[in-house]
Parts: sequence; structure tokens; C-alpha cells
Amino acid sequence: MLTSCRFRAVESWIAGRTLSGEIMATGGFQQQSQEQLWFGIGVVGPSRVGKTSLIVSLIEDAPRILAGRTAVLRVHDQHTAGAVDRRLNELRGAVRAGSFRRQALRSTERMTYYKLALETGIAGIAVYLNVLDFPGGWLSPEQNAPRPEEKWQECREFIGRSTVLLVPVDSTVVMSATEPEHERMVPELLKIAQVEQVAESWATVRGAEPENRALLLLVPMKCESYFNDNGGSRDESGHLFKKVEKIYGRALDVVRANAPHAQILYCPLDTLGCVELTGAESWVPDGEGFQLSAEFAVRPPGEISVKGAEDILIAVCQHLAAARHAGQQEKTRQWERLHAEIEEERRRPLTLRQRWRSVISGERSEIRGRAQFAAAQAGRAARQEEHFEQLLADLALRPMGPRIREL
Repeated sequence: MLTSCRFRAVESWIAGRTLSGEIMATGGFQQQSQEQLWFGIGVVGPSRVGKTSLIVSLIEDAPRILAGRTAVLRVHDQHTAGAVDRRLNELRGAVRAGSFRRQALRSTERMTYYKLALETGIAGIAVYLNVLDFPGGWLSPEQNAPRPEEKWQECREFIGRSTVLLVPVDSTVVMSATEPEHERMVPELLKIAQVEQVAESWATVRGAEPENRALLLLVPMKCESYFNDNGGSRDESGHLFKKVEKIYGRALDVVRANAPHAQILYCPLDTLGCVELTGAESWVPDGEGFQLSAEFAVRPPGEISVKGAEDILIAVCQHLAAARHAGQQEKTRQWERLHAEIEEERRRPLTLRQRWRSVISGERSEIRGRAQFAAAQAGRAARQEEHFEQLLADLALRPMGPRIREL
């Protein structure tokens, strides 16, 4: 029987031998502890495009989406809970007002991390998500307040490591631009060139690691006026898709060229569901160009009904659960290989003198302890692997809705 001191020595040896070599910052996730692997999700888009609302919609709608499944999505810290509550209050306030303008919701003023956990209720069987939101004005600091370059560099590095990249799109800008002079403003208003640069940087990093998964979601926001499956009066979804695909076509080509294995999905979202454009959209002069001014009216009974979040959340959860499962498989293989190495060492032929010395020094006992520890860890990792397989199978039962398209 090993003493507690010697057992700690065995654990230390095991950690130094194997766990230091486990997956750390590759594959879009970082190991903060032996049990918690955090996957990064980057979000890129200009100010007021709906980055924060997209994140909050996913969190708020998660209980309904995952109802009856083995997994639940929870906020992981108080800071995230507070940030979510503030934006929810803004969205609900806009609905209570009966109508609001496109610029009504506040834009993000500082870099914010939203920490979430996809939990199964079984210890060690969870997928941890770290979603980064940043001020859209940082994409073009020459036009806005100067950005803190140190923070911007942190954003770029985080996005590069992220397994998932979300690109929200202001569908109101896309669909309201019907005149040539307004069409010319769309790339600038949506910061297409800047988004393309960030997407290229992300794809370059992901492409260098083709064994690791990569998912890009193109998410048109505020789609209530262009779909008739959530209380809307008209269906212009096909036209919206064609315009978005054309506007972001070059960015998508760049991603495909740099990360051919990346999955790209088109996922339109009704941010509130109970609103619709009043038809009073107007393009107002702004310096050398134009800005869109649009007003939304609330449809009775004025209850928020998010649509499309389920497709986004399930796609992200399926993707990250699969990546986590792959990491768990590798962890199992590492422990199994280590156990085999120790067993080989334990069975190595020894002379009588060598055997006697190894017994007196405690070496044989230590080797036996290492073998037992590695075997136990391999068994534990294998059981966790089975649970992740069950989680994946459960998420796979949820088919994608008719709105979603693979690009």
C-alpha cells in the first residue's frame, strides 16, 4: 500500500510525464484545470450589428431548446449573469415601448467574456464555452474612439484560437439598400473588409491545424420582417439569402481557401420575433455617405419569440461536443499508452540482485503504484468518453430547421 507521500509522488510523476503534454491551447480550447477544457467562440461585426443580442438570445433560449435532453446550458460566473441580465432588460424594454428605432439598443462599450457551460449533470462531463464580445468600433478605430491596442491584440489572438466564429449581419441594412447609392454604403456599414480580415486570420490559424474542427456561422440578425414562419406577414427569405451570400462571398472564399475543412453555415435569426419594420426606413445623409434609419413596431401580443437560435445553439453544441469528444478520446489513449509503458517496465527481467535492490529501495512498489494509478485513470477517461458519445448522440437527434443552409 502506498503512503500518501509516495502516492503524491506518483501523481506528480504522472502529471509531469503525460498531462503536461495534453491538449492545451490548440484546437480552439485551453485547459484551465484537469477537468475543464474551455472552447473559444469569437464574434466579429460592426457596432450595433447585434453581437451582444446574438449571444444573449442563445443563452436565454437555451432552456427551451435543450428541454428534454441530457445537456443544459448555464452561465458559469456572476459577471456573465449580470451582462446577460442587462441586455435582456434592454430588449424587454424596447418591446414594452411598443416601437423603437434601429439605433435604440446600446452598443458594446468594452471587451466582455461570456463564460458558459454545457453540463450533463455528470461530474467531468461538460463542455465549457468562452464567448468574446468586443466594441464593433474597434474594427475601424480611425472613424471611432481610439481602440486600446493591447486589448485589440488580445481579441485577435482569442479569435485565432477559437473553434467557432460567429459573424452577425444586419439584415435590415442588407435588405433596405435598394438604390445604387445605398448599395454602395453596405460594405462600409457592415465593415465587410475588416470582417474579412479577421475571418482570414481565423481561417489561417484553423487551417494550420486541419485535425482540429472549425465552424463559421453567418448569422443575419433582425430577420422578423423577412420570414413568415414566426408571425411575419411576408417571406423574403430567399432574397435575403442571395444578398447576404453575395455580400460576404469573398470572405467565405477566403475562409474556404485557408481552412478547407471548416464547416460554414447560414443561420438567420429573429432577435425578438414580435417586431416588424414599419416601412418607414430611410437613408439619411451622413458625411460623404448615408446611414440607415429604420423603425420597428411591436406585433401583438408583444411577447418575445426568438426564432433561429435553436439552429445556432445546436450547431455550436454539436460541433464543440464532437471536438471535446475527440479530446477525450486522445486523453483515454494517452492513459492507456502510459499504462502499457509502465507495465512493460514492471515486467522487465531483473537479476536477483536487481530485484532485491528494487524491493529495498521501494522502486518496485512505486512502479506498481504508477501502473495502478494509470489503469484507474484510463478506465475513468474511457467512461467519460462513453458519456460524451451519449451526449453527441442526443444532440444529433435534433435536426436542423428549414432556415439553416450549409455554404
